Amino acid sequence: MTIIDLIIIFASGLSIVMALGLLVRPIDFRNMVLAVILALMGFITFSLYLLHSQKIYDYPILFFFQVPVVLCMGPLLFFYLESLTGDRDRLHRKDILHFAPLLVVTLYLLSYFLYTPNVQREVVYELINQNRHIMLRIIFTGSVLSPILYIAAPMVRILLQLKKGNPAEKKIVLLFSFLVIWVITGIIGLGGTISLSLPALKIINLLVSMVILCFYLLGQRYPYLVQYGTVHVATAESESYSKSYLNGLDLDNLGKQLNVMMTKEKLYCDEDLTLPRLSQSLGVTQHQLSQFLNQHYNKNFNNYINSFRIDDAKKLLIAEADRNTLSIALAVGFNSYSAFHSAFRKATGISPAEFRKKYAQNGNN
Repeated sequence: MTIIDLIIIFASGLSIVMALGLLVRPIDFRNMVLAVILALMGFITFSLYLLHSQKIYDYPILFFFQVPVVLCMGPLLFFYLESLTGDRDRLHRKDILHFAPLLVVTLYLLSYFLYTPNVQREVVYELINQNRHIMLRIIFTGSVLSPILYIAAPMVRILLQLKKGNPAEKKIVLLFSFLVIWVITGIIGLGGTISLSLPALKIINLLVSMVILCFYLLGQRYPYLVQYGTVHVATAESESYSKSYLNGLDLDNLGKQLNVMMTKEKLYCDEDLTLPRLSQSLGVTQHQLSQFLNQHYNKNFNNYINSFRIDDAKKLLIAEADRNTLSIALAVGFNSYSAFHSAFRKATGISPAEFRKKYAQNGNN
């Protein structure tokens, strides 16, 4: 096994790991859709490896799963793109129509799935190396157009109408662009299976692997933009929307992202959370975030974060009456009891112990 093969296999596994990482996070429509996309792309990347290494003949049934996987990609990418623009946060009944081609093709391929491995191996060989199984060749080649057709118009719309000067939205589009390049390169590789040479397939798969690594690194650099950032597309009916920008910052979008981070992700529980780190996660500057918190919440960074910590601590002090106060302080993000005690008294006017005692008395009464 060569170094290139190892890189490709590592990248394929990395996409699966990214998918699993999203699934263990709080339930969110975009997370779920992106997780499925990443998992399917991991399969496509691994399939390309099997094809150019000729190991597909050891697992011939996987060859026939490629078309259903590709046909799934189009609708899923479309749903993900709509979630970026805030136009979708769940599936609707009519969305089943997007998967009608998948159902038809799967029924057609059912007989191939039921063949013995030897027969499947023979079909794969004849399809790749001989001009046979014309209908299967048409389906195989035609399916690669589905993802491209699904995302072409929405992607062009976003790029043409994207508001200027918003650094966060530019990063979101950059991340999605890497995902699109990943998908398109992968399906071109699959579609070119019957016409491209093995070395060409290997080069394409190496490119796909490099895109996977870039997507992963960007996702680590801007984790919350990948999962919760939105792109607000300007429309002719919404000329006044551009007024929501302040120094290149989309205030409405930033507020939504902050709310998700604090209420769903509970980022305030990280005792190492700082203004630079939070602003970096949001894709904005420290000055912009600080000014936003002052103008819209009338709080500086520390007071803003501590307000969530104190609210969480209140709930724990009441719900877990026997729990050590220091344990609660550390759980909500304070790095010492003294810092917790000071912030709690400043916010409530009483100490944590007095708060717990007061609640216990009220509960008894």
